[in-house]
Amino acid sequence: MPVRARRTQEERSAATRALLLDATIDCLVDLGYAATTTTSVCDRAGVSRGAQLHHFPTKAELVAAAMEHLFKTREEEFRRAVGALPAGQRRASASIDLLWSIFSGRSFYAWLELAVAARTDGELRRAMRKFGARTSEKIEHTFKELFPAPDSPNPLFDLAPQMTFAVMHGLALNNVIHRDEENIRPVLNALKSLSTLILPGGGR
Repeated sequence: MPVRARRTQEERSAATRALLLDATIDCLVDLGYAATTTTSVCDRAGVSRGAQLHHFPTKAELVAAAMEHLFKTREEEFRRAVGALPAGQRRASASIDLLWSIFSGRSFYAWLELAVAARTDGELRRAMRKFGARTSEKIEHTFKELFPAPDSPNPLFDLAPQMTFAVMHGLALNNVIHRDEENIRPVLNALKSLSTLILPGGGR
């Protein structure tokens, strides 16, 4: 039987961080922000309190890092999925469906818990503001990489990411209570129609 190589300290540290971040997202979704404590996260992750404090001294830092970790994972999934679309398929239309699959899932509920809590929690608000700034930069970069700018000036092109995410956020918030796909689908279809006016070749 081959002998497994012992993990380096760096690998062990990365594994511990990943356990804490994944457990944080699970707690936010399953318990809500108020009931998500560093103790509950450590219990779910199977990590000691000391290890948690070493990596994330405060709850605000932990949850903000967890959201950034989740966004990075979802961004990589989105880029792979859109990049794998066959030639000729409407890339913008397909990307809207992919985005909705993300916004209607667990990641949005975790973000929503933090967004509401940040209104009255100054430390969390500062952490989320930094996370939001980095997220916006990544979204803009990914958008321009997947959808090159048109040859002629189009003021709507630069607003496309912000507008799309604003619509997605609104639909996702409505979906928390109503869960009415019949009302959501027409809005998504309208967003797809708008993409033909904004993106070169209708986002093909």
